Amino acid sequence: MLTMRLCVACGTLSTLFGFSLAIEASRVVGIADLHGDFDHTIILLKGAGLIEVDASEAAEVLSEDGHPFSQYRGGVKWIGGNSTLVQTGDLVDRGTYARDLYALFADLRSQAKAAGGRVVNLVGNHDMMNVLQDLRYVSREDYAEFGGQTPRAAAFAPTGWIGRQILEDFQAVVVAGDTLFVHAGLLPIHAKDGTDALNTEARDQLRAAAQIVINGGTRSGRGSLLQASGPFWLRHFAMSKETKMCEDLQETLALVGAKRMMIGHTQVDEGHVRLRCNKQLLMADTIISKNGYPECWESDSMSKEGCEASLSYVEIIGKQAFAVTVPVGDAASAESMEVTKVDVSQEEL
Repeated sequence: MLTMRLCVACGTLSTLFGFSLAIEASRVVGIADLHGDFDHTIILLKGAGLIEVDASEAAEVLSEDGHPFSQYRGGVKWIGGNSTLVQTGDLVDRGTYARDLYALFADLRSQAKAAGGRVVNLVGNHDMMNVLQDLRYVSREDYAEFGGQTPRAAAFAPTGWIGRQILEDFQAVVVAGDTLFVHAGLLPIHAKDGTDALNTEARDQLRAAAQIVINGGTRSGRGSLLQASGPFWLRHFAMSKETKMCEDLQETLALVGAKRMMIGHTQVDEGHVRLRCNKQLLMADTIISKNGYPECWESDSMSKEGCEASLSYVEIIGKQAFAVTVPVGDAASAESMEVTKVDVSQEEL
């Protein structure tokens, strides 16, 4: 384990031993479920050296429907250069500020592209559920942020400003930095035709399912990729015994040309990224959202609730991979913050 001090302003990682590691062209950062927690998202992105926030540029920002955002106020600048950021879905539900997160990531996708970098948002099961008007996890506070149920439904409709993002800009899977990123997991049967074909088919199935709901139909009978064994809901890689599961993982990785798979969706309770299958599976849903899971952010949460949350992400630089934890509280507000990095690179055979 290595503790490093991150200089947010300069965009480099400086170790406690005095040398620095610049953000390289091949740097890839993966962040899992955010569930409406805007503050923790900003801390995490700053901790990864991807953004800086200029409070002097903050101003009221309106969405397409003319309703102001509560926390998204502009002034967030992409400083990641040509890095790639992959967010593996579930911006919404459980927490309060999903609306602000969709606006933030739309802004970052544009800024990163202009800088030669890339921000990729994946579809999570909760993003999908809201497009399909499955609202069982929407909080009262979330409804209030949209100004009520009717404007919220309009925003998530296929023609709404969030629905269009999910249907047109978000992807089901992506391979970056020799890593397959997917919300819940990807079975070999769904990987056999490649990621481009999978993304196209998933988008078509989600759009068709949304149209059925709009026309008064039910959510049943939707396409295979939207069901329990698909990449948005699957629990096989997170919860099955490793014997057969690791064989399936290796087959999927071979089909897409990746070394490892990073997933969110299934929470890990130990406060850091969980590794399975000899570091070929990285489970990165470390309960980032304090809005959605306040009980896991209490000081004695492990003994009381059986969970310990953290702000963690996965970083790939060349052939090296790291699981990184960012501090919260006063330490996260400092110009330089100490992050904990654990090397999760696979040994060369």
